[in-house]
Amino acid sequence: MEELSARDIRHLFDRLNAELARTGVVGEVYLVGGAVMCLVFDARLTTMDVDAFFRPAREVREAARRVNFGTDWLNDAVKGFLSERGEFHPCLELPNLRVLTAAPEYLLAMKCMAMRIGREFHDIDDVRFLLRYLNLTGLDATLEIIGRYYPVERIPQKTIYALEEMFARTSPDPATRSPGQAHRKTAGDELEHAGNALAAESPKGDR
Repeated sequence: MEELSARDIRHLFDRLNAELARTGVVGEVYLVGGAVMCLVFDARLTTMDVDAFFRPAREVREAARRVNFGTDWLNDAVKGFLSERGEFHPCLELPNLRVLTAAPEYLLAMKCMAMRIGREFHDIDDVRFLLRYLNLTGLDATLEIIGRYYPVERIPQKTIYALEEMFARTSPDPATRSPGQAHRKTAGDELEHAGNALAAESPKGDR
């Protein structure tokens, strides 16, 4: 499937709304992942698919396939990784379709919990963008946000290493880094080499 731009996604939602209207269904779509980075933050030009959960699930899924030649452009594989405390903001209101997007704090938490490594994934770049957007400059504040949505003990160690590396790189004075940060100054390179193994542990879906 070809990558989708923000314009493509909006067009698909317009067509999905029309298809739902044709069948007398009113649907809700809760967006996460790359689609939010495209639509809300304009942080990416494209995304591979649209990660979301939606309801009524069967009717929305079947309508989505009909409007785009049978493709699974609207993907709910991410639903097993959502938090019960997830927060969403209204994005698009159409007669038969309501689209909501993950709050930036929730999206950051999801991206940190996934932290997929590899050139084909965007998690690290997305996390960097969201840290800047939320004006987060330290590990403790970031972990506090993740902990709003997921148990702290479930945060992967690879995420801690990656976050420490990001903050170490943005520190204005290397002398202010902790010994742990200095020791892990090559964590990003180590994570990149471990990409294949880590990808097997990570949620599939948006890239």
